Amino acid sequence: MKNPIHEEYPGLGAASYVLALLFVAYIFSFVDRQILSLLVGPIREDFGITDFEFSLLQGAAFAVIYTFAGLPLGRLADRFSRRFLISGSVMFWSLMTVACGMTRSFGQLFVARMGVGVGEAGLSPAAYSLILDSFRPQHAGYALSFYKLGVKIGAGLALVIGGVLYDFYAGIGTLELPVIGAVAPWQATIMSVGAPGVLLAVLLLTVREPSRKALATNADGSTSVELPLSTVARFIWYRRRVYLTLFFGASMMAMAGYGNAAWYPEFLFRNYGLSKSEAGASYGTIVLTAGSLGVLFGAWFANQLSRRGHADAFVRTILITSVLTIVPSVAAPLAGDVQLTLLLLWPAEFFSASYIGVLAMAMVVITPNQMRGQITAMYIFVTNMLGLAVGASVLAAFTDFVYQDESLLNYSIASINGLFYPAAAVLFLYCMPAYRQADSEAGQWDLASEQ
Repeated sequence: MKNPIHEEYPGLGAASYVLALLFVAYIFSFVDRQILSLLVGPIREDFGITDFEFSLLQGAAFAVIYTFAGLPLGRLADRFSRRFLISGSVMFWSLMTVACGMTRSFGQLFVARMGVGVGEAGLSPAAYSLILDSFRPQHAGYALSFYKLGVKIGAGLALVIGGVLYDFYAGIGTLELPVIGAVAPWQATIMSVGAPGVLLAVLLLTVREPSRKALATNADGSTSVELPLSTVARFIWYRRRVYLTLFFGASMMAMAGYGNAAWYPEFLFRNYGLSKSEAGASYGTIVLTAGSLGVLFGAWFANQLSRRGHADAFVRTILITSVLTIVPSVAAPLAGDVQLTLLLLWPAEFFSASYIGVLAMAMVVITPNQMRGQITAMYIFVTNMLGLAVGASVLAAFTDFVYQDESLLNYSIASINGLFYPAAAVLFLYCMPAYRQADSEAGQWDLASEQ
């Protein structure tokens, strides 16, 4: 039997087809998870909850189960069909998003959001692995960054399309649907963004599974896919300075990023008087354009540094862009004028988005194929427990408990940006020497020597 490590990569057309469907899936995942940020007012009014309680729907309800479910799903991605795992995950979270629109209480919506988290946990660990096995090394960085564009495009579309949908349904008023009964505009909006994922789940079954590449040598000299958990744990522990600083540095970026994404539309509505659609369109357009360009810039900049001989090009790129994010991200919410705020948001969003694809690539290229799904799941576990579960709630806590004034939401946004982006920069600086060592070992792993 031919060793998978020697098999050729799929043709560019087949690889691009895989990437296109994964890209759309990632967009859908962020539309479904971020849509609530545009619906703060109507959901709070219907359920009678505070900013902090709403932040639990945005963050903890989704993120806690998302992060924990990702660990076993990441191990499955390293051992079984990634195509079936992804298709099933998309189907499940899409149905649970529709279910969110059918809820009648805070508790029901909390549980439905947990279901969305379970489904979405199965996407990225398998997707990272599929992309790296579909594209040759010289193209993989760009391919993975393109996939990660889904973060910004999905979050932006959630605001732009969500605003349009909400205004449309608000103009109609409460709908009366068979079986479901009365459906408020916010509920109809959520159901409308969740339903298309069912079709995508079917299309994903047409993806061909590529052979696994970049396999580490096991203790018995084989390159089998399945590795004991103890082997994976030892591999990470020996390189803990690299992995932990990448995980926690990314978490600092995510805490600021998710906090901003969750509360900026409400800030524009609450402090500047923009309508829901205006707030969604204004912020969403910046996320779509500046954020997407930032993701691509990060991949390009890292490639330039790599060509100049920097073995730590990925981490160096993230360090530089996290530092450049600090000033505009703090200044934007404090500007006091809506046009100046939106202007400052462009560089803030551009530089803060630059790490997204680069960090994913930094992590997987120093990791054997047999561990990539699990490493990705661990990365998601740490960054989402802190970023998604805590980020939105920390910002809300500043508003409710520190400033104790809903109109000072802008100070809360400035506070988390001023805390988390500098903290991330310090961690990435600490990571760089260890990353250079890990990069020198990449592709020459011998797990027998680490017994």
